Amino acid sequence: MIESYLLEYFMAVYEEGTILKASEKLHVSQPSITKAIQKLESELSLSLFDRLPNKITLNENGKIIADYIKDAILIDERIREKAKELRIKSETIKVELTAPGPTFKFPDFFYFSNKKYPNSVEIKDEKTCIKDVISGICDIAFINSDYKDERIYTEKLFDENLYVSLPKTHFLAKKNTGLTFQELDGQSFLIVRELGIWYDITLKNLKKSKLFKIDDNVITDVIGTSTIPSFVTNITLKYREFEDRIPIPILDKEATLPFYVIVRKDKLDIYEKIKKIG
Repeated sequence: MIESYLLEYFMAVYEEGTILKASEKLHVSQPSITKAIQKLESELSLSLFDRLPNKITLNENGKIIADYIKDAILIDERIREKAKELRIKSETIKVELTAPGPTFKFPDFFYFSNKKYPNSVEIKDEKTCIKDVISGICDIAFINSDYKDERIYTEKLFDENLYVSLPKTHFLAKKNTGLTFQELDGQSFLIVRELGIWYDITLKNLKKSKLFKIDDNVITDVIGTSTIPSFVTNITLKYREFEDRIPIPILDKEATLPFYVIVRKDKLDIYEKIKKIG
């Protein structure tokens, strides 16, 4: 097999026209390039250049071989790209969850548990999360019920409690010990676009309200300059505190969600990473 650097050096001379320019491009000495070309010709048992004093030029053989070397280099690049893609895939943990709360609870695990590649994170309904863990489509999931299956390890991790974030001047802000969905219904709210089950809960309980979806990457900036109520939780509160707003707990039973981790028993090592990093 021809070493890849020989092909690279050959193409540099071919493209630059001289060994001098090729050496400057590659940041290697001219003798190194000369030796590489000689070695390539020796391995091919074929002369690729016509040599004159202080000058070499590609001969007809070299021009024909150059096309094949181009293809070989492209194939090499594609192999390396595919290898990187597969390496990332093999080192990436696929995670599914019903709402984004766990990503705030365990940020290091979700985004860089292996300190190299970010994990794959998708919000899905609970039934899909369970099905995907069992089938192996995802490695681990965070759901809202104590799922029982002999193949699955389940453990409760935390409760997430929904709060409404109100401007201090809002007429409901004085009820800072708690509010109900009924009291909030009819108000307009800013919400994160990907809320999962929390969106279903707010939609169900705030039928008279308008819910304006905002992308997660700008929600903090938008809320910070707006007087429209929004939502936070006991988990996300420290990431979205504002001096001119007050978080008030929502008192309804549906405003509290338990979060359980589910993972196949043959993949318990993944859960160990959560405990170590989280």
